[in-house]
Amino acid sequence: MAKRKRNPKWSVFLLREPDRAVRQFEVSRTLAAALPAAAVLTVAGCLAGLGVAAEQRVQELEAKLDRQSAELEETVAEKNRQIVFLSRRLAELDREAADMRRRLEQIHELESKLRAFIQEYGEGVVAPEASGVENRVITAAFGGAASDALAESAAENDFAELIRLLDSLALTMDAIRERERQRQIAATSEPTAWPTVSRKLTSGFGYRKDPFTGRTAYHAGVDIDGKTGDPVFAAGSGVVKETGFHSERGNYVVIAHRNGIESSYYHLQKIEVRKGDQVMRGDRIGRLGNTGRSTGSHLHFQITVGDQPVSPLRYLRLVKED
Repeated sequence: MAKRKRNPKWSVFLLREPDRAVRQFEVSRTLAAALPAAAVLTVAGCLAGLGVAAEQRVQELEAKLDRQSAELEETVAEKNRQIVFLSRRLAELDREAADMRRRLEQIHELESKLRAFIQEYGEGVVAPEASGVENRVITAAFGGAASDALAESAAENDFAELIRLLDSLALTMDAIRERERQRQIAATSEPTAWPTVSRKLTSGFGYRKDPFTGRTAYHAGVDIDGKTGDPVFAAGSGVVKETGFHSERGNYVVIAHRNGIESSYYHLQKIEVRKGDQVMRGDRIGRLGNTGRSTGSHLHFQITVGDQPVSPLRYLRLVKED
């Protein structure tokens, strides 16, 4: 009879405290070999589970980070849009503030012009009809309280409305100034003002003895004595028709008045206007001189009506020389 092979076993001794007995456990070789493998598999399984959980956590965190990053980018983009909007609005406010400063300067300038306008044209100037705040502004302006009226309109109206009122007032004033200027031109058109500072006549209108030839010749104007450089004034309001130099007239100016009347100024030392200029009665147009066919410093002044010479003494307001 064959001898049965003995299955070897492993002994495991458990040592505890010194005063306690040692315990012995016997395990087979197969179990002893399987236990480490089982432990390794268990640890590997735990590690694999932890890895999967960690991967899922990482994915969750990455997704959350992506969402937060997208939200942050949208927030930054919105802030940038707000910054751009605020920058544009700030630029607009700067322009409006500059425009307001300019308009305020115009208000003061306009008020000064209005005061000068009233002083120049008197209280007889009538402002045009208007309505609402515009009427109060225009009426107050012509009454000498432009700043208060404009301030009141600024309190009651927005910036654009104030600008419209200022423009309207400026246009109204310009229109009235032009109307009054034309009225004054019409009222002062006739050449009745003395054309220089001296009132001393050295030669009259009509036939006289020519100082160069000694013969009788027709003199189409009057000669007024004076000093070289004395101012020469427009005898009436009108438009400068002609200026230039002529061998007999010397430096000369011709002014066209209304109703076909013209006044001429000869032998000037200097001409101070140009053709096409609008001049008012009393405006300086040149300097008295001795140019052209002249025997000494004087002003030859003549008036024509419909191209026919007439005596200037019909128009001039004669004042005796002191």
